[in-house]
Amino acid sequence: VNDNDFGTDGGECIGIALSQNDTLKNLRIAENDLKSEGAIPIIKSAINLQGLSLAKNFLKPDVGKPLAKLLKFSRNLQRLSLEFNELGVQGIKWLAKGISASQSIESINVKGNMIGDEGMVVLADALKESQTVTHLDISLNEVGPQGFQALCEAITECNLTHLVSNKNFLGDDVMALFANILADQSSLCKLRKFDLSSCRINDAGLIFLVNALQSNKSMQSVKLANNFFSENVEAVLLETLNKN
Repeated sequence: VNDNDFGTDGGECIGIALSQNDTLKNLRIAENDLKSEGAIPIIKSAINLQGLSLAKNFLKPDVGKPLAKLLKFSRNLQRLSLEFNELGVQGIKWLAKGISASQSIESINVKGNMIGDEGMVVLADALKESQTVTHLDISLNEVGPQGFQALCEAITECNLTHLVSNKNFLGDDVMALFANILADQSSLCKLRKFDLSSCRINDAGLIFLVNALQSNKSMQSVKLANNFFSENVEAVLLETLNKN
């Protein structure tokens, strides 16, 4: 039911219907006008869902607490998409509490929620405690080196296999840390695919990654589009990936 102009009243009706239904497994209600008032009844009744998308619904931080409760008590929810809302730091703090307690969540998408470095640090701490999260999208969140460093430290302590972090402000220095983790064969890093497109990475950062990928034989997919690489260094990366 994506893009159907559902508002607050529509969300309340869907919440009531969900509370009386134990067979529906996936609900996509993205690109509507639920706002927090309409989303909260849905969240409170989503205990049996395996997948829930509330993307692009003008959600505010006040959905965080019911989301945390859903994540904590649901034994079914595996996929949660909240992209392009307005959770901010306060909302992500609640969400992190739910992630830490969840026994089922595997995929989290918080793209475009203005969480910044502070929110990323909190989310990284939650990943360390999670036994289930394998897929994470934190794109377009104004995450800088401080936040990404916290994520790098969490990567070796969690089960993350897929990371998307497009259009954040990472730069070259933090790439050295990330590359060291990828290159360390004794590390417990499970990452197999990452996308760091449009993250303001220059040749120096790319060289760190190229050197890491030469010794990392488990990486399956790398995306680095729209960064600031020279043609010569790009050619070295392509050669390295072809050999991997």
